[in-house]
Amino acid sequence: MRKTLYVIIVSILAISFTSCNSFMAKPTETPTPTETPIPTATSAPTLTITPEPSSTPTPGPTKTPLPPTQTPSGVILPTPSGKPLTNWEGIPIMPNALAGEENGTSYSFTIVASPNEIQTYYGKELAKLGWNLFATGQSPASITVMLIFMKDTTMVTLSLIPYPDGLMYVMIVK
Repeated sequence: MRKTLYVIIVSILAISFTSCNSFMAKPTETPTPTETPIPTATSAPTLTITPEPSSTPTPGPTKTPLPPTQTPSGVILPTPSGKPLTNWEGIPIMPNALAGEENGTSYSFTIVASPNEIQTYYGKELAKLGWNLFATGQSPASITVMLIFMKDTTMVTLSLIPYPDGLMYVMIVK
């Protein structure tokens, strides 16, 4: 019986020590709820009254208004006005050009010809000089045409733009 009593006391002590032991995992503490701040009171804006303008008669127009002008639908390019050259920087200018003008890195001229006539002329003449037609392009309405020629690492572009009265505006950029 003494042995049984001894086992019971040791068991109680063991249970007591293990429950208070710092080596045992401690239960997670329940978080303390935080308080949500109460919104501070704000004042509502006050209504202000803006005085209405006085009803003084305004004088009528002193001049007849001009009618609105019509905006041109196409691109306005500077019309060449000088005597056309026979060639510009080694690029021949089409015979029968009406007027021509150099603008630093470009030369433009006007001529009465179709885009096909201009494309055929430059296709033949530039091929004789060693230029190859690299690419062509047309505007969505097939009105404006662009030709790009290459020779070695040099490129030249020709833009063919219709002008009023059957004229074609040709701009060469090298």
